[in-house]
Amino acid sequence: MLVALYGVQAQQIDEAQGAVYEEQTGTPIPAVDVTWTAEGVTSQVRTDASGAYTISYSGTGRLTVIFNKSGYRAEVLELEWPREANRLERVTLTPMLTASDMADLTTTDFVMGDDGVTAGDISPLLTASRDPYTNKAGFQFSPMRFRVRGYDSYYQSQYLNGMQMNNMNNGYSSYSLWNGLNNVTRVQNNEDGLQPIDYSFGNIGGTMNILTRASGYRPGTTLTFSGSNRTYNYRTMITHATGMMPEGWAITASASRRWGNHSYVQGQFYDAWGYFLSLEKQFTPQHSLGLVVLAAPTERGVASGTTQEVYDLVGSNYYNPNVGFQGGYLRNARVRSNHEPIIQLQHYWQINDKNKLTTGVGYRFGWNAYSALNWGNGPDPRPDYYRNLPSYYGYMSETQDPDMAAYYEELWHSDCNMRYIDWDRLYNINRNNYQVIFDEKGRQIAEGNRSIYVVEDRRSDQRQFNFATTWNALINKHLRFDLGANYRLNRTANFNVIADLLGGDYWLDIDKYSERDFAQDPSKSQVDLDNPNRVVGVGDKYGHNYLAHIQEAELWGNLWGQSRHVDGYLAFTAGWTGMHREGLQRRGLFPDNSFGDSKHLNFLNYGVKGGVTYKITGRHYLVANAAWMQRAPYFADIFVSPRTRNQYVTDPRPERILSGDVSYVLRSPFVKGRITGFYTHFYDKTDNMSFYDDGYRAFSNYVLTNIESTHMGVEAGMEFKITPALTAIAVVSYGQYRYANNPDYVQTVDNSQKLLEQDRVYWKGFHVSGTPQTAANLSVSYQFPFYMWAGLDLNYFGRSFISLNPIRRTDKARANLPYDYVRQEVFPGGFTLDANVGYSWRIKSGVYLRLNLSASNLLNTKTLRSGGYEQLRVRYTKDGKMMRPFDSRYFYMYGTTFFFNAALQF
Repeated sequence: MLVALYGVQAQQIDEAQGAVYEEQTGTPIPAVDVTWTAEGVTSQVRTDASGAYTISYSGTGRLTVIFNKSGYRAEVLELEWPREANRLERVTLTPMLTASDMADLTTTDFVMGDDGVTAGDISPLLTASRDPYTNKAGFQFSPMRFRVRGYDSYYQSQYLNGMQMNNMNNGYSSYSLWNGLNNVTRVQNNEDGLQPIDYSFGNIGGTMNILTRASGYRPGTTLTFSGSNRTYNYRTMITHATGMMPEGWAITASASRRWGNHSYVQGQFYDAWGYFLSLEKQFTPQHSLGLVVLAAPTERGVASGTTQEVYDLVGSNYYNPNVGFQGGYLRNARVRSNHEPIIQLQHYWQINDKNKLTTGVGYRFGWNAYSALNWGNGPDPRPDYYRNLPSYYGYMSETQDPDMAAYYEELWHSDCNMRYIDWDRLYNINRNNYQVIFDEKGRQIAEGNRSIYVVEDRRSDQRQFNFATTWNALINKHLRFDLGANYRLNRTANFNVIADLLGGDYWLDIDKYSERDFAQDPSKSQVDLDNPNRVVGVGDKYGHNYLAHIQEAELWGNLWGQSRHVDGYLAFTAGWTGMHREGLQRRGLFPDNSFGDSKHLNFLNYGVKGGVTYKITGRHYLVANAAWMQRAPYFADIFVSPRTRNQYVTDPRPERILSGDVSYVLRSPFVKGRITGFYTHFYDKTDNMSFYDDGYRAFSNYVLTNIESTHMGVEAGMEFKITPALTAIAVVSYGQYRYANNPDYVQTVDNSQKLLEQDRVYWKGFHVSGTPQTAANLSVSYQFPFYMWAGLDLNYFGRSFISLNPIRRTDKARANLPYDYVRQEVFPGGFTLDANVGYSWRIKSGVYLRLNLSASNLLNTKTLRSGGYEQLRVRYTKDGKMMRPFDSRYFYMYGTTFFFNAALQF
């Protein structure tokens, strides 16, 4: 710790020196922005490699000092200068990531500390950190798949060095691209909700920007080892950063591995690697060039939800129907694997002390696969197939057979093979299926054991180019302006690959549904008329093969204003999205509408938002934000059946969003937090699904349009500083997320485009699914004086609703089905208890060992449903009336789990 030095002139202090340290480890923190404001004038310095800084001020009176660094909670000190200058000697910041860093899940905090409030200049309300509510909602609530304000993940924008990384096909998050690279993705610029940001327009669900500039990392090396019984068992990481060296170079490199073998759920093995390299060359104090290369190649087994009947037959809510034994080893049919490297080049130009320009280009490439069983002309091999269950002979049948139901129930209880995929049986069927195949002209095209069952990889390989440039300008001490432009170009190749013939010699690449429905016309079953009757083997493409072309351009700007009592901002975005499908096959079913380019679809994107903060005092704030925006629908929702044809939704419309919130923010010396009321209305959403319709005996496409929903509620979080070492936090979220209208639907046959039905789905007033609509947390933590800490969290979850099957809310269903099948199921609520403890040991100067242990769900509650959905299929009677929907499928939160982490920093 540096001792404050005083320059004395008539007993007045002109200068004070201090240093900034990490709260839990005592490690000095370099590159912290230290900003002080007095008499309306703002000055700023940055801490050096030892965390030291110097403040120079020749006046007297109130001084507001703000300490801010990406990845840490901001700290605000309001003091009387020079009388309280000694409070600047040692300042501590808390990392935004929790001490345990559990399961690669990033959590952030927003606690703005001020130790006193004056009647002078009022400090701005910082939004670059996160508050107690956001911290708990993002971490403690995550095991129950909690979604802030009920928003899907595509309403949160994710950036890497200012370039947006959300999947352009469906908008979903891109965490898998850098999973496991925790040490180098912790430096983040996060904003919640509609708050303004300086690198984009933002989104209603918040925005995250990961910063990987090589010179921004603390110099040194970190070695990490972790152990867990969650999705993986072990994790190792190594990271080294040089900082900016005298030659003008900075280098940061990191590597990691996570691995395990179904520690909690059978078949959920995990094998993931990560690598990262960031280089920066500083040519002059104004110009730097940075290069970043990163990837997180992963292979992991996937678990699927199933019906409560199956969970009860097996005796476990963590049963996985995707697995079976082969040669004594457990094999999973559903495996996700990917390797998608990202390369970015950035130019940093500090034009002067008030202007900077950051420009970057990036490229994403690689492959992404999801394996699955496929079969033709054979029975369904999945163990939880409905015909293998007692219910098929009981309540699911029009003519019930109690004896057969009892027989199958006994089989599930007595024969463990009933619950597994019978891999040996699939191999034997393929090995004993010798066939000689002839085309329609009598020519032999294949001979050998024709596979009826195979494992396929469903590929979606993306190639994406990014460009982004951002100009940040400080106009004067009251106004700031940001302007930027972005462009993204994406081409996603979608196709299937034979991964395993399961003992057979070949697979005949024809459409099995068309072969059945159009037996008199063999051309209809051809997947590609230009390459008919293809015989494929391991590694060959088959099934569908098409490209999704998507591009997006955007211009955005923010204007920020600040005064003594009122701060405000205005922001805009304007842009365009274009998309089309390019078919690489001329399918027999759609010879004129499957090969080549579809119509090019174009959409206008725009948005405006604004907000105002009224600073009642330095402790009490009122904040209001509002936004109106329009964005293009996603490719996955617009094209009805991109596997087979170029058809898109009739009259595709962009989605429109109206959103706003009002908050009261408190930051007194002992109580900090906020209370927020929010409202969002979504218009003109589109949803697209496909399923086998038992009534029409056809695989069908089902498109919902004109969907509206309303999300409104209250969220609150308060942190109470009971003593300097003891802190309590209370958080609650209560929402009402409901559908606001009765959307339109169109159902067509997949292999003919024949119109089956066109009407309305009656789900106005039904609840949006996917998240608990009530969640609460009460936590206490204690910071021991010898760098040890401990905490306890009590969580409550309630009002989670099942994902709706729209078919059950149509006129036909309401006429045929009892009300119980129309009513939406709500899952029972419940409590969980979590605990964590950590210790930081300073071995010697500059060398630290950090130990963390956390446990989740100490009550070992295994009956909390974290999600579920109504199956789309419905059983029909012989006279064509709906009889009973297929049973719903559920997911359950894990019981007690732990995570241990040890990190050596030097």
